[in-house]
Amino acid sequence: MDVFWYALVGLLLTGYLVLESIDFGVGMLIPLADTEAGRVRLRRTIVPLFLVNEVWLVAFGGLLFGALPLLEGELLHAQRTPVVVLLCAWFLRDAALWFRHASPGTAWRRAWDAVLPVTSLVLAAGWGIVLATLVRGLSTGDNGRADATAGDIFHPFSLLCAALVVVAGLRQGALFAGRGLPEGDALRARLDRTAKVLTPVLAGLLLVTAAVGAAVTDSPVTVGVVAAVCVYASHLARGAGRTVPALLLGGVPLLALPVMVGFAHGSTVLATRSGAGDLALSRAIADDASLTLLSATVLPTLVAVALGQVWIWREFGRPAVRPAFTEA
Repeated sequence: MDVFWYALVGLLLTGYLVLESIDFGVGMLIPLADTEAGRVRLRRTIVPLFLVNEVWLVAFGGLLFGALPLLEGELLHAQRTPVVVLLCAWFLRDAALWFRHASPGTAWRRAWDAVLPVTSLVLAAGWGIVLATLVRGLSTGDNGRADATAGDIFHPFSLLCAALVVVAGLRQGALFAGRGLPEGDALRARLDRTAKVLTPVLAGLLLVTAAVGAAVTDSPVTVGVVAAVCVYASHLARGAGRTVPALLLGGVPLLALPVMVGFAHGSTVLATRSGAGDLALSRAIADDASLTLLSATVLPTLVAVALGQVWIWREFGRPAVRPAFTEA
């Protein structure tokens, strides 16, 4: 059961990354829209959904605290610098989505239009770096605890993983936003070209990341190979006009890094390269009474949340823009 809870925590984080990558991507693609109408249309594609996607991050944090309380404390300590940066970018990104139309002034709107792509980029790259440091293993501080140093954060493998998440998000955002625009639209043409160009780039990044990850850890190269094949399959589905399968297959690269963490370190839930600050799953897991309570309360809630998410995506994730979200 210990492995089940650890895997469930990882699944919630992965679900957040897969869904939120669309929001990251659309946010980063705002500069492609050269008109006010185009920027509004891009923003509309994610406004109904970004808060729903963030539910998975909240669920991840809550379950991490409940099922793996020691890991939460050690992880937040080790990743304190990236976490602060991610939180600031998160708040600013959401503010850019909420407050852009709070004032009719052109300067006000252009300011938030500049904040949105920058914070979306920081979020995508930041999550890539956090996961990369966990795959590679952290440094050990003077107190013997795991610590993500500047060398860990800016290591070539971390920057490679940051680029991977950014490119995957851009491609997902281009696929998602482009499908709701009419044929012959100039913005749609730019989004389609972006998705097409990024397909081989993403596949190449996956193969390189998997090879480097295998060189520095015990993670198998097959993780990246399978993800690269899914990217190619997503490209074929997109060419056939099957956008939903293209998006689902295009989300597989976001699974690669969390899976690599598990393959690289097994039951060591927080690994260091020296081994001195390692945290084993058997030490991090909550007691049996707490896990029993979580089974009775959290698991049914997660099922209900998942069903609610499916309904919301079916209702508000369609290409057509609904009047309820028409901007002033």
